[in-house]
Amino acid sequence: MFRKGSGVTLAHVQALTIGPADGPAVVRDVDLTIARGEVVALVGRSGSGKTTLALTLLGHVRPGLRVRGGTVRVDGVDPLTAEGARRLRGERVTFLGQDPASALNPMRRIGTQVAEAVRLRASAASGRAWVGTEVARLLSGVGLPVDDSFLRRYPHGVSGGQAQRVALAVALAGSPVLMVLDEPTSGLDSVTAQDTRALVIDVLREHGRAAVLVSHDPHLVAGLADRVVELDAGRVVREGAPRDILAARLAPVRPRLRTAPIEPPSAGLVIRDVSASHGSHRVVADVTLRVPAGSCTAVVGPSGSGKSTLARCVAGLHRIEAGTVRWEDGKPAADRSRTPVPRGHIQLVQQDPVGALNPRETVRRALSRPLRLVRRPRSSRGAHPLPGGGTARIPRRQHRPHRSWLAIGFGATLVDASVERTRPRPAGP
Repeated sequence: MFRKGSGVTLAHVQALTIGPADGPAVVRDVDLTIARGEVVALVGRSGSGKTTLALTLLGHVRPGLRVRGGTVRVDGVDPLTAEGARRLRGERVTFLGQDPASALNPMRRIGTQVAEAVRLRASAASGRAWVGTEVARLLSGVGLPVDDSFLRRYPHGVSGGQAQRVALAVALAGSPVLMVLDEPTSGLDSVTAQDTRALVIDVLREHGRAAVLVSHDPHLVAGLADRVVELDAGRVVREGAPRDILAARLAPVRPRLRTAPIEPPSAGLVIRDVSASHGSHRVVADVTLRVPAGSCTAVVGPSGSGKSTLARCVAGLHRIEAGTVRWEDGKPAADRSRTPVPRGHIQLVQQDPVGALNPRETVRRALSRPLRLVRRPRSSRGAHPLPGGGTARIPRRQHRPHRSWLAIGFGATLVDASVERTRPRPAGP
């Protein structure tokens, strides 16, 4: 917590209820007031209605839901009307989501997208030189390079952490009075997350901006929020100072699932002298690593240091320029000529579960291939209506048909503590 609000109301939600036309409400009779300059954190388990509530401040209600009752006002404007949303979005209210893949256009370069955000919120007299200076200021402010080689990259050519920071730079363009931040530091390493948190604090403090923070990260909430509101099943169940609410939420909870035994792989993995590049830029250089059978090896480092590229090389999804990836028994592990069964022994659990799933496919279709090998109950729910914790579980289940397998990725970066506790762990002695 770094400051208190001015006491002057900026946003007010009264008796708000949101849900499908003929089903249980997602947000139930919620009252919420945000003062100018105040940071309010919304916490709660996945599916509790946090993001749904926060999005109403932008005038957005997810498909399949509708406002059943209540009112929303931001700076005296009703964002749930077309005219109100037009006046608020991008000008007085900005949004940073937990999924940078959906915030960035995959067909446009990084520099172009940030420049577009600057031009949309700048005066007509602003010239090209000024726009270029603002782009450099925004990107360097979130710890990103501003050289031409980086500006010319597409979103798929940067790491997940870098993409998140590009999205943050876009959200910071202009002069909003309210920022809606949905997991703004998810997927970032600890140093970058701390820098990003400091940057957001500076931006909010500089112009007295208010913010609504949706987060599962207790450190981020404790360091940024003035007030915490906890939701459960769409209702406000607790509200107060960050220290009080977080202490109650972090109390020990009995695990929901019993410990499940996991059979170790038949052979460990050996990565020897692996090098890889993005274009002419070398991002992985002569990496040698051994992953013993039945073990978990963590690869850490700042965003952009090559962690994701190395993982994709091991999974056979990125070209290896030099070196080898083999099982300890000598069989190739990352060879594109592998048959389907050996190829399934190494699977990538992506950092962004929503981006890993086709939004036009149901969960049933997404799981249909492994379900032909292991018979399990199927669901007909689509990917997007599921909360972040639900989508994060689906890629894990897709990779269970083989008894000898290696999982690589960032599967816990976007889930809350209650979801993370449900992960099966190797049985102890």
